[in-house]
Amino acid sequence: MEDIKTALKEWAVVQRSLLEGHQIILIRKGGLIEETGEFALQVNRFLLYPTYEHETERLGDVQECFGKWLVEEEEAKPPASQVRFEAFAEVTDVVKLENRAPLIRLSPTHIWKEQFIDGRFDWEPYKPVFVLVLRVYRLPEPVMRPVLPQYGGCRSWIDLVEPVSTDGALPAISDDFFERRRELTLRVLNTA
Repeated sequence: MEDIKTALKEWAVVQRSLLEGHQIILIRKGGLIEETGEFALQVNRFLLYPTYEHETERLGDVQECFGKWLVEEEEAKPPASQVRFEAFAEVTDVVKLENRAPLIRLSPTHIWKEQFIDGRFDWEPYKPVFVLVLRVYRLPEPVMRPVLPQYGGCRSWIDLVEPVSTDGALPAISDDFFERRRELTLRVLNTA
């Protein structure tokens, strides 16, 4: 494995869903659009940087059965001066979506409500929506780091001052299960 210095901000409850093996995708818009107007990932391997801002307000954005996870993540959050890294991800596929129907069909495999998906498409509709298919790995132990001023703000990518080792990390789900999920997910995403 390696040391990783780049992190992608994502809701803590989504990180939990990825680590529990419930979902293997992220929906991205905006923060991944480069100055040229083209979509680009900064890196294909990154730490998941769990966020908690407005977390309880998001209860309306997650399917009811995941509301408990959201509350539990809020209760377990570290002090505001600390970030707890528990996972890293590898992007296996990037799919640009022209409409929301595939994500709605995939609802049993992710935590978001239809209204959240609608919001992603309706907000700045001229910007494309991308789905990242991720292979997620759990670090052997959580790694705590101080939250520095440059980590703040509404941005997707964070360049960490101190890298996090991924030695000993294990896949959140088995290779076979991931490949079956990936194949199904891509089939649905690529069907208009």
